[in-house]
Amino acid sequence: MWLEAALLILLVLLQAGSFALLWYQGRRLRRDLITQANNVPALLTTSTLGKIEHRLDALDERLRRIDERSRSVTRTLPLTPAPAPTGPVQHAVMHNYELAQQLAREGSALEVLMERCGLSRNEAELVQRLYADRS
Repeated sequence: MWLEAALLILLVLLQAGSFALLWYQGRRLRRDLITQANNVPALLTTSTLGKIEHRLDALDERLRRIDERSRSVTRTLPLTPAPAPTGPVQHAVMHNYELAQQLAREGSALEVLMERCGLSRNEAELVQRLYADRS
């Protein structure tokens, strides 16, 4: 009887030890996975930051070149405005705008203003907004 009780206690202790060992192994595996998972983003972050830094350096260099070119162009271009057209050209331009104003007051469509007066779409829209009859 004592032998059977001792074997039963021994089996219970072995079972408890097995469960404890499995539990400890599970915790260790989870901890290792978390550590590995935390290390991967750090490596990816470092790599990504290096790429971003490289691109920023390239953009800075391009911006510096563009700035140098614009300075050289500014030095070579005169700063005086172009003269306004005079004579028959100015008269034709003014006539077109006066005609556009009159057509807009009469309620003409954008396409009519563009075709008859030689205006761009934006100019025709502006003339319509300014001079169209709002009644």
